Amino acid sequence: MDIRPLDLTNDADMAAAYRVESSANQNVRTGWTPLGREARILGWRTPNGWRNHLFGAWNGTTLLGFAAAMNSADTPDTTWIFVWVDPAHQNTGVGSALARAAEDASPASTTRFVASAYRSTTAEIDALTRKFASPLGYTAATTETVVELDLRDAQLTGPTTAPGYEISTYVNGVPERFREQVGQIKGLVDAEAPNGELGWGETPVSPAEYAEEIDLWVAQGSTVIESIAVDLNANVAAWTCLLAATHPGRPAQIEGTLVVTGHRGHGLGAAVKLASLHRAVESGNVSRVRTSSDDQNVWMRSINTRLGFTPVETEIILQKKNVRP
Repeated sequence: MDIRPLDLTNDADMAAAYRVESSANQNVRTGWTPLGREARILGWRTPNGWRNHLFGAWNGTTLLGFAAAMNSADTPDTTWIFVWVDPAHQNTGVGSALARAAEDASPASTTRFVASAYRSTTAEIDALTRKFASPLGYTAATTETVVELDLRDAQLTGPTTAPGYEISTYVNGVPERFREQVGQIKGLVDAEAPNGELGWGETPVSPAEYAEEIDLWVAQGSTVIESIAVDLNANVAAWTCLLAATHPGRPAQIEGTLVVTGHRGHGLGAAVKLASLHRAVESGNVSRVRTSSDDQNVWMRSINTRLGFTPVETEIILQKKNVRP
């Protein structure tokens, strides 16, 4: 087995990686539908604030698996490690070797590694942790429950208005006048929500970074639906984002929802989320929507339950201190 970097500019390497990632995910995630190949490869190739390093494990010309080490300029102390192995070559040490190679190539600023995985049941999560993650030194930081809403059968009831606030919905980008505030809110989503032992800090998104992210999603063929609540002083008080893929079999994904401190207690979280779901229904292209929240996030879990979301998967997020020799 030969482990070497994958060339992000090499179409054959990227096609092989896409094939491995798709087969690995479909093997463990019931009903999982991948992004289209070109859209997924575009995501790997577009920096978008991230430094992406991919490593492949080869047997001759056959790619057995690959790992990604991802480090953001906003959080230079954290490197995300992802590993995918072709189901035919799993349980042979390929995944562990790839994870170590990705860790070894992390930037000098890395003080911890973080990884995540999805499984249908907690028993499968426990098995993955015991057999793969723990021997590599990773421990569970938190878990999230992935929930899904079938819009074809959903009864979307509840207010999409709130006294003292204007709630509006935009497709493929909010107006320029709101982008700085929305970027600040996006940077608070992980920091202010429960996140177990992860301890995320604020990571504000500049208007330029916001525009780059929208451009990438649109270039991948997705439709971005954002709903915001604005108070009488033109301050953005709440925000949510729904990302709808072009493939009819792939659920839309809610990227995040947040109500700014000082504006909570007015039902704004439910109102903006409901407004975005109504727009998704109106588009005629979205049949299912998925979202997730930390298992300790009682507030958001309650909103999702009232809207009709039901559990479909569990995500575990793991972490490991980086101890350099």
